[in-house]
Amino acid sequence: MRLLTLTLPAVLALAAGLGVSAQSAAPTVRFALPERTRLLQGQLVDLVIEVRNAQAVSNLKVMAGTQDLTARFAAPVKAELDCDTSADLVLRANLQSFETAGDIPLTVSLTADGASVTDTRTLSIREFNLPANQRRNIVLFIGDAMGTAYRDAARLVSRSIVDGHGKNSFREGFFDDLLEMDKMPITGMSMTYGTDSIVPDSANTGTAWATGNKSFLNAVNTFADGTDCRWRFNGITNASTAGFIYDNPRVENLWQYLKRRYQYRTGIVTTAAVTDATPAVQGAYVGFRGARLEIARQYRENPMLGGRPAFDVILGGGTDPFLAAGRPDGRDLLGEFRSLGYRYVSTASELRALSYGQPVIGLFKGSTSPAPASNGITTAADINMDVAYDKLGMQRPASEPTANLGSFTDQPMLDQMTGKAIEVLSSGFTQTPFILMVEAASIDKQSHGNQAGGTIWDVIEMDKSIGVARAWAARRPAKDTLIVVTADHDQSMHIIGVSNIPDAEYFNRSKAEKVSFKTPVGDQDFTVYGDSFSNARAGLPFVNGSAGASNNGGVSGMPGSFAPTASSSNPGSSTYSTYFGSPAYTLDNKTGYPANSGPGLRRIAVGFRTGDHTGSSVPVSAEGPGAFLFTGYMDQSDIFFKMAATLSTDTSEGDRLVDLLQGNKALPRTVGK
Repeated sequence: MRLLTLTLPAVLALAAGLGVSAQSAAPTVRFALPERTRLLQGQLVDLVIEVRNAQAVSNLKVMAGTQDLTARFAAPVKAELDCDTSADLVLRANLQSFETAGDIPLTVSLTADGASVTDTRTLSIREFNLPANQRRNIVLFIGDAMGTAYRDAARLVSRSIVDGHGKNSFREGFFDDLLEMDKMPITGMSMTYGTDSIVPDSANTGTAWATGNKSFLNAVNTFADGTDCRWRFNGITNASTAGFIYDNPRVENLWQYLKRRYQYRTGIVTTAAVTDATPAVQGAYVGFRGARLEIARQYRENPMLGGRPAFDVILGGGTDPFLAAGRPDGRDLLGEFRSLGYRYVSTASELRALSYGQPVIGLFKGSTSPAPASNGITTAADINMDVAYDKLGMQRPASEPTANLGSFTDQPMLDQMTGKAIEVLSSGFTQTPFILMVEAASIDKQSHGNQAGGTIWDVIEMDKSIGVARAWAARRPAKDTLIVVTADHDQSMHIIGVSNIPDAEYFNRSKAEKVSFKTPVGDQDFTVYGDSFSNARAGLPFVNGSAGASNNGGVSGMPGSFAPTASSSNPGSSTYSTYFGSPAYTLDNKTGYPANSGPGLRRIAVGFRTGDHTGSSVPVSAEGPGAFLFTGYMDQSDIFFKMAATLSTDTSEGDRLVDLLQGNKALPRTVGK
């Protein structure tokens, strides 16, 4: 007798073919909410109940403390959760809110195929009531990937300026003048971990500060759910899986919350495409950050605002998803904004000439031929604004790509966009308060490619925009504006010394060496130019004096296209030196930025460990009412609640303490502040 052996998939397939239920696991029920869900009073959230391994449910009961929410849930809908063959159901109560502050037990009980099942969560509801006599503004600056080393590098470059008499503004380890962000009185650190990774991305980190809740990689203001296996775990992100990408439970961000409940004006400014992850978390709700077409649509028709636009000011790159040619649905979102009274600008000159009053959308770079992508959820090209280094017309180091502004030669700098956004948002006789996010996006985008020149000058550009906001806030008689500066996550750049590479080598693209080595997965190689002495990329096998402790071998030093020089009498004059010497730059008086070329230049030397994000904590600096809340170590989601607290509570005692400490000359003061 021959025995027939079947695998589990074969058994499931056979059962399905015979009309027999393959379901063997007991029914379960769960809320699609994180364990620690924290909300403000009245903050909207989708309540989603997932029932697994059941054909039918009855006796549904959903309670929030003593409040019965059962009637708010729609009828159960069949779903395919977890990509298995079991019968599953989903019940939804979209856009719910809780007005009673405190810890509220959220409980569901029901009968699933005859079995009684339950699940509970504890919702932490924070009190929020905006005082009638307290109308405050918030400006949140996000340096994308701007960890401590990036701030340090920008300081060393922009504040190590040699004047006409040879005097360096950075001498003997002290600066004459620090960065604008350094001068802010309060600083803390933020942990950036996500729900599924210690190394986050810009979407789930943005979700944390925008909503007060953590989420998964690539999530824009949404929580994980049982259909994520259809797209999130297999990488299938296109029109066929869009329904699963858009069905994740949503949680309202602070921008829509303040606009919906208190008529705040809202804005985003970015050097990325305006539908990129960091700006998206201020105005959209999707499971996958790459769904740019849906993000653009939600800017126009926001689900938290009953279909009204999410923002009063939108400034940045990425025209394509707003044009009919870039969208499969053929909608002209830009035209729709204009029909609603938005003014449209596309150049720095037009932005400069713009007077305050109406809302504005400014898109400063896009494709010459916009088109939808084949995946059906984004555009064929993702167009960011050009980086500060290139907008300033500076020559790129040999290893970095040359600038390509195309026909977009009149792009505004970030400080100009910041100033105009504040002007528009703060204008009017009613003095309606506003909340604004400003992002320096290419700190991250240039760091992915280990392009130090593009990265550092973008931090400097951001610091200038911080100066614009600080100066505006200082002129306000009411001192009513909180400014917060932080990063979404870190990247791996480190400061490793000072380089004396002459310009002839630093910019020479014709002189290079290829470094190759074999690995089990195949040959690896990369090209090394003269600027490698100031920019050690992740792939570069840099060997220093500690080579014996790191299993490195061969020549001690860094491969380059020319031999290093050294002087025993003056170690600081060596071409590449980890420990000796200080940077020295000259100021370009025309642009106000440090120049990266010229005789006698001593550049900082940096190194990259990877071409991606890291899980390191990032600095947070704050100034204005409630700034004292941002001291110490905090979770990134705390930034949301701290910003909210500055609006809804009396912070006068803490504010007076900060003023007292700043004004007391008898107390120690940092040089350069």
